[in-house]
Amino acid sequence: MNKITLLLLFALVSTFGWSQDCDSTIFISGTVLNESGRPMYDAMVVNRSKGSGQFCESDGTFLIKACQDDVIQFAATGFISQRISFADSTYKPHYSIDIQMIQLRISVPEVEVIAPRDLQKINDDIQKLGFEDKDYRTSGVNALQSPITFLYEAFSKRERSKRLAIELRNNDRRRELLKELFAKYVEYDIIDLEDDEFDAFIDFMDPGDQRLKSFTQYEFILYVKHRYEAYKRYGRQTSPSDQQYHLDD
Repeated sequence: MNKITLLLLFALVSTFGWSQDCDSTIFISGTVLNESGRPMYDAMVVNRSKGSGQFCESDGTFLIKACQDDVIQFAATGFISQRISFADSTYKPHYSIDIQMIQLRISVPEVEVIAPRDLQKINDDIQKLGFEDKDYRTSGVNALQSPITFLYEAFSKRERSKRLAIELRNNDRRRELLKELFAKYVEYDIIDLEDDEFDAFIDFMDPGDQRLKSFTQYEFILYVKHRYEAYKRYGRQTSPSDQQYHLDD
């Protein structure tokens, strides 16, 4: 901004009678630049103390009249706002400055969005719990046709190990499904458990495969609410068999 232009702008401001209610009126001029040093025509210069503002010229220059203790803010979309004040500076009628804007950078942690399953799908998986002898026996021998082979398979270490492995996998799956249900029940304010309490509550109330599969959704909610109240009162000190559950309670 050359001296002739500056004088013309001073005259323009005086002509329009831009009055300031202060003892020390100053003019502030300069250029707003981005991080690459390029002028920013879309930057705005705002007098925070007076609530007035203006956009920069096409070449990024600006001229503003203010009181010396006014706070001047420079803002642009996508950039961090800058503020200046000459309240503590030696008085002079005109200050010339360049403002370099810093681009706003926002970093957010990586998140994984997983759509929650509805209750019906969880219930469908519950109905698939359990296993049969044929799931771990290789030969499927009929006890009447070959009793010796049948007894060997029933009592051999290898067959017991197979059964135990399948039983453990099935129990783990049941616990996973119960945790899914508990997360839903917490969301619906049916129970009030923290995530790290789910395992302890399952140990306290686990009904097993057959009973779990026999419940309707409504019956199971009643069962969980009943066991939850007992869990709050007694915690791990009471086993699930210590209290008899009735749907009519």
